[in-house]
Amino acid sequence: MNNVETITIRRATAGDAERLNAALSELSQTIGDAHEADAGALLRHGFNDVPAFSALIAETDAGDLRGALLCSPVFSTTYGGAGVYVSDLWVSDDARGQGLGRRLLAAATEMAPESWDVRFLKLAVYDDNPRAAAFYDRLGFRDDPRETVLRLAKTDFYRLTDAT
Repeated sequence: MNNVETITIRRATAGDAERLNAALSELSQTIGDAHEADAGALLRHGFNDVPAFSALIAETDAGDLRGALLCSPVFSTTYGGAGVYVSDLWVSDDARGQGLGRRLLAAATEMAPESWDVRFLKLAVYDDNPRAAAFYDRLGFRDDPRETVLRLAKTDFYRLTDAT
């Protein structure tokens, strides 16, 4: 008898906001990040006329959540086209090792409109997460030694935006 679950990947809808937030909260906890978002923030920013992100849900036929991905468009003059930036990728512990992370990443590129002609995926992985780094390495992701991720947040962000 085959005990492998059938997992379907689909675009998240507004009705998924609570479950999506729960998955992303679990991811944040696992990697030691703060999780300031809530389902309301996901609804406001991701499920409107001009969404700040797109999301995918991976679920069983019974509706049990097994994976989630949050992404947004990015454009690169270096690559001469559009790409997809994956900000969050979560796979439940019981679904790991079944290729679901790879399937979610592939599906993220398929969500983009055909006119984008998506040419690359981009993401960040924490230095203290060697398991994730090894996963991305197996898929062919490579570190760009010329690139350093910088963030401007909270007080410094508001100071900059108030200066305009």
